[in-house]
Amino acid sequence: MIKVENVSKDYELDDGTKVTAVKDISFEVKEGEILGIMGRSGSGKTTLLRALRGVEHIDAGKITVGDVSVDAGSSQFYYNNLKKETAIHLQRSFGVWPDTVRENVLRKLYARRYFDEGDTNFEVAESEFGEEADELLELVSLTHKKDHYASVLSGGEKQRLIMARQLAKQPKALLLDEPATMACPKTKQEILDAVKKINKELKITVILVSHLPDVQKYLADRVILLEDGEIADEGSADEIFYNPKHEYTKGLLRS
Repeated sequence: MIKVENVSKDYELDDGTKVTAVKDISFEVKEGEILGIMGRSGSGKTTLLRALRGVEHIDAGKITVGDVSVDAGSSQFYYNNLKKETAIHLQRSFGVWPDTVRENVLRKLYARRYFDEGDTNFEVAESEFGEEADELLELVSLTHKKDHYASVLSGGEKQRLIMARQLAKQPKALLLDEPATMACPKTKQEILDAVKKINKELKITVILVSHLPDVQKYLADRVILLEDGEIADEGSADEIFYNPKHEYTKGLLRS
């Protein structure tokens, strides 16, 4: 479903120095699988996620998501197509409208067809997407808050609303960047449970970037460890955390 083949990405600093963020990375993700990616700060996790999202052009290799492929020579047109295949969830509370929870989801559903989220005709949105909006809210356990304004939601509820809005795009893959890292235990569990439910019920493929072992153990079917832009270890969550081979994951086991 997702195939990354010999992907590399360099950045040039202001002084002309070249920094390699991702170096010759290859892996595949099956449809419906949750792949965890972890590593130290600067290991290439975010660059890789941004490349999969289509917002970072790669310098070498090839990325395929569903039926869309991009390589170093691809034009912006193909990277835009890659964006349509993926949705990304960031740790943020912006990106929602000062409307009710349900209206926020209706806006995104309306924009999927009519391309203008800011000028949503709610009468049309309700008639065409009302049932789908309710299904998405049920999926992220926000049905009981559907008529509440987004501004009064808790942090975890806002995160789940953003997730519902991303799912309204009907992506092939959901990309998660440090979900719930700064959240309290209760909020974190709510977000992780929502991800697990989404994966199970929609069979959506998930790539999860998190440095937290408990998050990876709870969600990931398989984990990749990045070190200096390269894959340093790979295996099931149990193999990575309970029988670690790399000093980084050995350190996590000791902590």
